[in-house]
Amino acid sequence: MIVSFNIWILIFVGLLLIASFGFIVFLLKGFKKNAKFRELLVNTRKDYKSLKNDLLEESKNVERHQEELLAQTEHLQLLNVELERLSLVASETDTAVTIADHEGMIFWVNEGFVKQFGYSLTEYISKFGTDVFAISRHANNKPMVEEAIRNKRSLNYSSRVQTKSGQNIWIKTTINPIYDEYGNVKQFIVLETDISELKSMNDKLKKLSLVASKTSNAVMIYNSDEELDWVNEGFYNMYGYSKEEYIANFGNEFSDFSNLNNKKTLQEKLISEKKSVSFIGRFTDAIGLERWKQIIVTPVFDEKNALQNYIVVESDITRIKEVEAGILEEKAKVDQLLLNILPEETAEELKSKGKATPRFYRSASVLFADIQDFTKLAENLTPEELVHDLQSYFSRFDDAVSKYFVEKIKTMGDAFLCVGGIPMKNKSHPFDTVLVGLELQRIIKELARERVETGVKAWNLRIGIHTGPIVAGVVGKQKMTYDIWGDSVNISKRIESACVPGMVNVSGSTYEIIKDYFECEHRGKILAKNKGQLDMYFVHKLKPEFSEKGDGIVPNHYFQEMLARL
Repeated sequence: MIVSFNIWILIFVGLLLIASFGFIVFLLKGFKKNAKFRELLVNTRKDYKSLKNDLLEESKNVERHQEELLAQTEHLQLLNVELERLSLVASETDTAVTIADHEGMIFWVNEGFVKQFGYSLTEYISKFGTDVFAISRHANNKPMVEEAIRNKRSLNYSSRVQTKSGQNIWIKTTINPIYDEYGNVKQFIVLETDISELKSMNDKLKKLSLVASKTSNAVMIYNSDEELDWVNEGFYNMYGYSKEEYIANFGNEFSDFSNLNNKKTLQEKLISEKKSVSFIGRFTDAIGLERWKQIIVTPVFDEKNALQNYIVVESDITRIKEVEAGILEEKAKVDQLLLNILPEETAEELKSKGKATPRFYRSASVLFADIQDFTKLAENLTPEELVHDLQSYFSRFDDAVSKYFVEKIKTMGDAFLCVGGIPMKNKSHPFDTVLVGLELQRIIKELARERVETGVKAWNLRIGIHTGPIVAGVVGKQKMTYDIWGDSVNISKRIESACVPGMVNVSGSTYEIIKDYFECEHRGKILAKNKGQLDMYFVHKLKPEFSEKGDGIVPNHYFQEMLARL
């Protein structure tokens, strides 16, 4: 439109020039000799030049005007594009946009406002009022807005509001005053963003930051490049090293941390399983003290499963380990004491179940040993001497019992009771028990020689052994002891009473099992109290072919192999 108009002006000017030129020619032909004509011609020429100059100036003005119009057209086109974009942002964004006039009266809200609060503009105004000051979620914000206007800046604040559905959310509000060319407020644009999730995250981060900074645990964070990025104050308290000193001594890489704690495959495990790994390790602090620590390493991944951080939390458990070691040491002592009182199998059952059920054994060999005339011997000894002598005898008896896998039951004054074949059942118990009997008589003879040499009367021992069924176990709740019951116990006692001092006396049931391996002497049937006539045999020693060095007491390798095959 503008271009066409300018062309028509130029055409008109051209026609006017042509007409003027023709008219001048005409005048020249008619009035060449007339002075007035010459004067008129001069004036006409002046007028022509002036008109020409005016036309050229007008042409330039038209061109300038044309350029200005083109520039304005381009600017308007850019403004239209920008307005379209702003309109799209205002309508599609989740941020609530409110526009109010210079008095703060609301006249427009976007779709994000409706989504965020659940109210349409009409509903909102009806419930809360018409201006941005009256309905603000921030208490008494008008003075703050006025101060922002004076300083020509935006106002920002956070507040908690309730939506139409009753949900409480945190909102960040920005009030932007818009000014005209004279510096007066023309409009207010209010932007409101839901920051509930951010607020929750910030609260969590504050708590985590508080925990990380105040906890006595050492916290280490490795970044996505697997380099040590941050340590807390608890780290320094635990190690005595700053971050820089730690790096200088132990390295900056997460692989250095893994190697330092003897966990070379730790990184692979963390990445493959994507969960925390906990373990216990040792460390040496800055002053050279070796201590224990509990370590928890947690990998942190982003939404694309890319590693972001390793978070290491270490607790000093040196004191706990020391207490544990003390407890274990005491437990070992208690266990050993328990094993001195009870068989291992029974002790384990008692520890795990709180009780031990007595068991029936179809065949076991019971050994009863008794010191001859002990009452008379004790009359000439002080209590201390008596206990000392009994200790010297029975401690060596215990060694003999352990040597042949026989279970000691108890001592009763001068009497000694042990059993073969319990608590672990076996078929070699008659042989084992008889070997113990021979060993006990050897010990008594050795001690007798020592006593005679010192001018003290020697002690003599009677031993009785019987093989038969028994019941063994623990009964009662307090001061429990492992004991045996049954007629076999009574018979072994009767056989011991019928023994000659210095000998090993066995019943017929025991003899029938061992007779091929030991030199035995049949004593015939002997009257036993409350048991009638019982077959009894003296066992003198092992047969030579089964004895080590022919002493008749220590079994040789061949005999031991025979027992192992039973």
